[in-house]
Amino acid sequence: MYKQIEQALKDVDAKNAPDQEKIRAILKRYAAEEIGLDEAYYDLLEDDLIPMPQRCALSARIPQTADDEIRLKEMIRSKLS
Repeated sequence: MYKQIEQALKDVDAKNAPDQEKIRAILKRYAAEEIGLDEAYYDLLEDDLIPMPQRCALSARIPQTADDEIRLKEMIRSKLS
């Protein structure tokens, strides 16, 4: 989940303008703690802004630490500010 969100952030400039705005809006809401990580992830999936994971790639969710989430939010803030 983290990796897909990081990849969306890295690729945001390569998307068309409407998709860029959607990605930015979702990630900014996440970084501002208006929504949680799961909601941001599912919003990106629902709008086809990140690829749906392949069934064979599904695995047990790897627990993330608070530091991982802080790092991701900082990455979003620095890229989108």
